[in-house]
Amino acid sequence: MVRRISKLVTAVLLCCGLTPPALAQYRGELSVGWGNDETQLVRLGLARDWQHAWFTDGDWQLGGYWLAEIGYWDSDERGAHNDDLWEVALTPVLRLAPKATDGVRPYLEAGIGGHILSDTRIGRRQMSTAWQFGSHIGAGLDCGQLEIGYRFQHLSNASIKEPNDGINFHMLTLGLRF
Repeated sequence: MVRRISKLVTAVLLCCGLTPPALAQYRGELSVGWGNDETQLVRLGLARDWQHAWFTDGDWQLGGYWLAEIGYWDSDERGAHNDDLWEVALTPVLRLAPKATDGVRPYLEAGIGGHILSDTRIGRRQMSTAWQFGSHIGAGLDCGQLEIGYRFQHLSNASIKEPNDGINFHMLTLGLRF
C-alpha cells in the first residue's frame, strides 16, 4: 500500500512539473492551523484560478480563485462537549500579485465563503449553527509550481443565531499547481 501511494505521489509530482505555471489553472492545498481553545485543524483544498484579472495596467494585478476544502478540527480542551468535527467549504478569494509569471512572487489575498460543520460544538465553543461564514486575509510566496502562505481566518454565523461563539485560526498553507 505504501509503495502504491509513493508511486502515485511521484507520478503526480512529475506531471505537475510538466505543466508551465502560466498554464496551470488548478492547485491542490494542504493547510494546518491552530485556533482558540486549543483547537487544531487540517484541511485539503482544491483551488481553481479565475481566467480574469483587473487593474492590469501596472506591475501588479488583482485576480482570484475558487477554493473548495474539506477539513477536520480537533480540540484538546479539557471538559469539552465535543472534541472534533468535519467541515466542507467553498470560498471565492481575491488575490493581489505581480503580473510577472516567473520567479518568486509575493501575494496578498482575502476571501469570504461558506462553511458547513458536522457539529455545532467544538471544545467548549458553541457555534449554534452548522452554517458558518469564513473570512480570511493572507500573504505568501508563489514560486511557480509551489506556493507557501499564511492565513488568518475567522469563522462565525454572523449572529444568525445566538450564541455566536466564532473561532479564529492561524493557518500555514502549502499549494502545488497542476
